[in-house]
Amino acid sequence: MLRSDDSNWVWAFSMAPADAGTRLISRNRIATPSASCLVRALNTYVMEPGSLIMERKMLIGIKQRAERLARGSGRRVEALR
Repeated sequence: MLRSDDSNWVWAFSMAPADAGTRLISRNRIATPSASCLVRALNTYVMEPGSLIMERKMLIGIKQRAERLARGSGRRVEALR
């Protein structure tokens, strides 16, 4: 788990069994208790969608590398949906 010193930002990764493999789950939370309405709106409508796109690309890249490594080791690789 990664977090800011004030714990207003937390990013956690976990691995969970899934069918014939493992699922990597990423969760994050950003608290802005003293932020203005404008800053909160900016976070909600600009930063969150951008973060979602980047995080999805990162997770897909991790998945591709893990599957490539598994194929190289001769282990059976199942495609995730």
